[in-house]
Amino acid sequence: MKIGRNERCPCGSGKKFKHCCFNEPKYSNTKLNSGMPRKYMCEFALHTYSSRVTICYPNKLDAVDVLNAKYHIYMVNKIPRLTIVSDSIKIYKTHIEISIQLGVLKNVKVCNIKFALLEGDHREIFEFELEDNKTLILRDKKDGGLKVDVLWLYSEFADKPLPTEILYVGQSYGKDGQRDAIQRLSSHSTLQKILADTMGESIEYEIAITLWEFTPRLFTSMDGRSKQYIKDEKADLEHFEKVWSAPPLRLDSHIINVTEAALINYFKPKYNVMFMNNFPDINHKGYRFYYDYDYNAISVELDPSCVNIKIFSEHTSYSKFRPIKYLLNSEEERKSMFDLSF
Repeated sequence: MKIGRNERCPCGSGKKFKHCCFNEPKYSNTKLNSGMPRKYMCEFALHTYSSRVTICYPNKLDAVDVLNAKYHIYMVNKIPRLTIVSDSIKIYKTHIEISIQLGVLKNVKVCNIKFALLEGDHREIFEFELEDNKTLILRDKKDGGLKVDVLWLYSEFADKPLPTEILYVGQSYGKDGQRDAIQRLSSHSTLQKILADTMGESIEYEIAITLWEFTPRLFTSMDGRSKQYIKDEKADLEHFEKVWSAPPLRLDSHIINVTEAALINYFKPKYNVMFMNNFPDINHKGYRFYYDYDYNAISVELDPSCVNIKIFSEHTSYSKFRPIKYLLNSEEERKSMFDLSF
């Protein structure tokens, strides 16, 4: 059995293995890098974070504003079926109130939301119409107004995040980033299968799409205390200069590939097959750059709170305060740059 130093302890305490049952005899067969010095004083990781997120129904993809965003990663998600409670809409002087139902027959919940659209007496300005149980039309007396669906209302104004199960993760980049996720989803056989499966399995759920824009950064970890490194000062400086000769300042296909693979390996979504159990892989040409430049790790950070959702899969959950981290080499071969205990 192999247990990484920074993995959760198998005893169930919730602590890292190195801070818990590290010296227990029953784990004596684990291979650990206890006492292994860092390779370099300066270690590096590719870090990508979600700088923009949007959520919509599949039939609303053509309405997504893509002028100021680069959505190259997408997720197909299962959410509770949302409907507007028809007799719940009330317009008051300062705001509008509406109730949204989550679910249909089982474990039904009702979320009451309040929102203001502008300053002034809403009663004198707006009148409403329900196009159906998912679409609200608000008209003003100057032939203006807005038309919004129940998913937008929930994501903008609900107090609690919407439970959102990740069923599939994909990407579309194309040549020089000219192809985005929306173009990919316009003819996507897996999306059609998921829609059909979900509709056939239960009326309690429906499908939503989350679109993610990622921004790359370079993480650096410097250890100036231990003075114990595998490489000498000259090799460390050469490594430093090599990495900084091509820092990940602009999004490219390599970054999108490695971000997608890390997300799939972490969440292991029901409908994904590729990269579910083979990331990172030194032989994969899409990740070769980071091995060639001797990066230590890959880190991916998501902020689902931007669209008021709580993301998870059948395999695992996610907390925005715990970025996804993958070492590019096993802990038996190289110490993690995130391990700063000496």
